[in-house]
Amino acid sequence: SEYDELEFPSGGEVNKLAPRINPLHMSTSELLRLLRIDAAAHKQERYFRRVWQEVKKKSRSGGTGEDLLKTASKILENLLSSEDKLSSDKSSILGVINKIEDFADRYGDIIDYGLPDVTVQIKPKTANILDLGSLDEETADALVSHYLRRILEARKSYAKGGEGLRFPVLTVLEEAHILAPRERRTLSKYWIARIAREGRKFGVGLCLVSQRPKALDPEALSQTNNKIILRLVEPSDLRYVQQASELLSEDLLVQLPSLNVGEAVVLGMMVKVPALVRIDEFRGKKGGGDPDIVAEWNAVEDTKYGGEEDLLEV
Repeated sequence: SEYDELEFPSGGEVNKLAPRINPLHMSTSELLRLLRIDAAAHKQERYFRRVWQEVKKKSRSGGTGEDLLKTASKILENLLSSEDKLSSDKSSILGVINKIEDFADRYGDIIDYGLPDVTVQIKPKTANILDLGSLDEETADALVSHYLRRILEARKSYAKGGEGLRFPVLTVLEEAHILAPRERRTLSKYWIARIAREGRKFGVGLCLVSQRPKALDPEALSQTNNKIILRLVEPSDLRYVQQASELLSEDLLVQLPSLNVGEAVVLGMMVKVPALVRIDEFRGKKGGGDPDIVAEWNAVEDTKYGGEEDLLEV
């Protein structure tokens, strides 16, 4: 990731968060979605809720947290072996077992039962960076959804009763069109839209970064109060951004394809009138960028093949 080695020239602090998730901090409804237990599958939902509550009680009483999913499966397997169960109940129980196993396969690399809640991990006055570069889209979506939910809920708790997350948080989402796509449902999409609508009341800001604005969820895009628009060329991108930006006039729209690197049009509450600005280049240290293909080729030693005799021996 380009943020792996991030350093600010002013000496600002960076806190790198491990891309992990603790099911014990997740809501039952959140787990049901990750387990892909359909809302209409009432029996499966009932059995999972019952078993998960039992597993959480065992964990709180000092049991190990390393095999909670296996523990849940074992409890369900014991229920499955009960002779008094109807065939429909057994089918539902077996379905839950299969979905728990599938959940473990899909998210096993990021599950950590010893991980503290995200509201404990993030630090004030710090760039808290969650590197999703090593994760596939589905796993990254589950992780971001959970983090956004916990941050918003913790800020709500603090605003209402003084308990929760004590400091405001600005969430910045790179490749936002992947997490909140226009024509596809994701776990993150709901919480991104929630924060866009009500986050500012509780001190949770939202910054969506995307090079493909036409692929971004229109609800989330239209809810943003400010927009910083860099060079856009595609007509479909231009029109889509204009539809979501009341202040983007036709005169400004035609300027976007001709913007240079570092130039942007700024709209919204942060400026009195729409403005064309030049953004200073970041002088700190960061990774990322395109690889130097030619240099990498030149760095590789030529493979030396043997003569005809060596080939015959093979």
